[in-house]
Amino acid sequence: MLVNEGIEWVEQWPPPAGMAVCQVYGIVFDSDSGTVVVQDDKGRHNLPGGTPEEEDADLVATLRRECHEESQLVLADWEPVGYQVVTESGRAPYAQVRYAALLERAGPIAPDACTGRAYGRVLASPDDAADLLGWGAHGLAQLQAAARVAAEKWGMNIAAAGTEQRELV
Repeated sequence: MLVNEGIEWVEQWPPPAGMAVCQVYGIVFDSDSGTVVVQDDKGRHNLPGGTPEEEDADLVATLRRECHEESQLVLADWEPVGYQVVTESGRAPYAQVRYAALLERAGPIAPDACTGRAYGRVLASPDDAADLLGWGAHGLAQLQAAARVAAEKWGMNIAAAGTEQRELV
């Protein structure tokens, strides 16, 4: 468990009953390279994902919808990794969940229907993805946890730090 300025990373599943989930992000692995898909919004990096919506049947539905809407990613499989508990003044603590996911295919880059922005897609090792995201120890812990899941569940060889980054086309 890592705690930092109102954010606590918890590598277990599920989040506590009754805790609101306000974010679902995918740490999406490319099986051919053992790298992770990172969104590139003109130099600002993020993982694909977003906010659960009323029409989403569950958190996996949110994950699949958001990965497709934002980055045109179709997922073959997924596994929960853990969650962050976010504590902010004047608000009940809430969860931001993380899934490891296996990429089935990526469609052509297209604008997100909600924002109108088209995000680039970079493939990077989990360690290098943590650096791109700039989330510090929390981000590195999340990506390393997802890498363990990908290696165990899908038999994936995970890309080492310093592996050449490339655009996912």
